[in-house]
Amino acid sequence: MIKFIKNFENSFTVSKAAFIVGFFTLASRLVGLLRDRLFASHFGAGDILDVYYAAFRVPDFVFNLLILGTLSIAFIPVFSELLLIDKQKAYRTANTILNSTLLLMGVVCFGLFLFVKPLTKLFVPGFPADKLADTIQLTRLFLISPVIFTLSNVFTSILNAQKKFLIVGLAPVLYNLGIIFGLLVLYPKYGLIGLGYGVILGALLHLFIQVPEAIALGFRWQAVLDFKDAAFKKMTKLFIPKIFGLDNSQVSLLIGSIIGSFLASGSIAILNLANNLQAVPLGIFALSISVASFPVLSEAYAQKDTGAFLNILSKSLVQILFFIIPIAVAILLLRAHIVRLVYGAGNFSWEDTTLTYKTLGIFALSLFSQSLAPLLSRSFYARQNTIIPVIINSFTMVLNALLAYIFGKTYGVIGIAVGFTLASIFNALALFIALHYFLRNDVDKKVLKQFDFGIFEQIGKIAAAALAAGLTIYGALYAIERFVNTRTVLGLLIQAGIAGIVGGAIYLLTASSLRLTQAKKLLAYIKL
Repeated sequence: MIKFIKNFENSFTVSKAAFIVGFFTLASRLVGLLRDRLFASHFGAGDILDVYYAAFRVPDFVFNLLILGTLSIAFIPVFSELLLIDKQKAYRTANTILNSTLLLMGVVCFGLFLFVKPLTKLFVPGFPADKLADTIQLTRLFLISPVIFTLSNVFTSILNAQKKFLIVGLAPVLYNLGIIFGLLVLYPKYGLIGLGYGVILGALLHLFIQVPEAIALGFRWQAVLDFKDAAFKKMTKLFIPKIFGLDNSQVSLLIGSIIGSFLASGSIAILNLANNLQAVPLGIFALSISVASFPVLSEAYAQKDTGAFLNILSKSLVQILFFIIPIAVAILLLRAHIVRLVYGAGNFSWEDTTLTYKTLGIFALSLFSQSLAPLLSRSFYARQNTIIPVIINSFTMVLNALLAYIFGKTYGVIGIAVGFTLASIFNALALFIALHYFLRNDVDKKVLKQFDFGIFEQIGKIAAAALAAGLTIYGALYAIERFVNTRTVLGLLIQAGIAGIVGGAIYLLTASSLRLTQAKKLLAYIKL
């Protein structure tokens, strides 16, 4: 299968790349759901899971701030340009980036290790002493992972820039398998710290799987730190502003840890478990299409081909919404079934289930905006503009924190999700309006009007088809209920499965009748 996909990958198109990224994202998310189910059934939504998720906050914060979604955004457009001119020069610059970011992250993580106690108190101020001590212990171990992931992220960027997505897609699968190994094998032997060993093992697997592919493409490590390199300076110009553009979902988890530490035991766990569920469709469809589109958008801008840029952007945007809008409707209607089927085992109680599915339902309302934000941001980054997304993201972070605090005080973990949802919608709208404004300088007004009309016309059709699917799912749930015992796992699976399949069929048939190209292609593929 891997050989087939590698051959498939060699004849590049955005759709093929998105399929590869989506396929392995699905595999990673499924393994991730298995991981979460094992954690939920072992521990329930209680103190241990609160500690485990809270221990990620300091390492994740620094990694997300400095590297994730930052390095690749600065690296890929400039590296892609260099590859067209001088491959050896491109790899020399890549080595400077690898060595400098590794040095930076190593120093930062060592400093954080020294001050881990006050930092952990800052992120979980409401934890009692014993819970705080466990969180500090795990955090110290987790601080190794940002250093490993920094190296891994450079190799990811090198591969993505050359339109190689297969090995990159396998890396998160191995990461999750490492964590599962830590839970099943190391935790019984070493206790809580065994969970930390599993995370470090997963991070190492994430790195080592990518190195051979990069070497095969011509990368060779060099002990070089050429800070005078023009390409390095250009990357730094793009990199520094993006540092201030921390992803809204990460901000939400950070705020959730701070507020959740004062709430009932298990609140942080519930927020993370609900977030992990909604992240499945985002990773499979939104992020896969955005990642696959980014190098092509970068190339189109580098070649000053505005027509190709608009064409890729519009197709990618509609393709994302074609999948995400009906999925959001289905999640909203089937949220209780999903949570109970995925997490409802062992020590995960009905109260845990109720809070988690209510939180998931709130998240589902912003799936459309969450799915568009990565593509719209990358459209700016492809144009080598990191300032505007950072400004918008900064406003979004402040809004998210304010709303989460206001609603969290009254509604607990559900209120935190409400704040995130409203901030996400603002973020996507602001990005689209800003991008539209900048496109007016490069594109003829008639062309831009056609671009707008084409997008909104297709979104209207998608929404109409999703509404038909939603009504079908709602009716099917009640129609099937009388024939199955919904108090059993099998009964829930049958009810949700049939309702979802029928709703999906109605969506495709309605979308096809409305002449949506994506639906026609899918129906032709499955021969309906």
